[in-house]
Amino acid sequence: MKAIRVNQVAREIYLQIKATFNINVLWSWGIEEQRAMIFQNMPSLGIRVNGYKHKGWVIISLNEGKDLYNIYLLDKLQNVTTTIEDVYAEDLDVLDSLIETGEDEQEYKDMVKGMYAF
Repeated sequence: MKAIRVNQVAREIYLQIKATFNINVLWSWGIEEQRAMIFQNMPSLGIRVNGYKHKGWVIISLNEGKDLYNIYLLDKLQNVTTTIEDVYAEDLDVLDSLIETGEDEQEYKDMVKGMYAF
């Protein structure tokens, strides 16, 4: 797979994520690094995060045959811990629950409130 194509796909994924989320949400993920890559034979964007629910790599890969995304969470040892397949671009908001907020929004709000209570 040509590097130019991988970079184009990674950039498009990044732009779709950026259009989906408020900048404060992206900051809450504690993004430490991002890179274009090939993951499981698909062009991908890798993001290393330090979120409340997930710390490690999040890989968003384009399944070009389906024109849908696959999302992979990797732990610090690069083991895939979670896989979500066939994600539409408009459903990329699932990333925030995987990385930061989790399934219980009230638990997350209470945690944040506790961190910043004076």
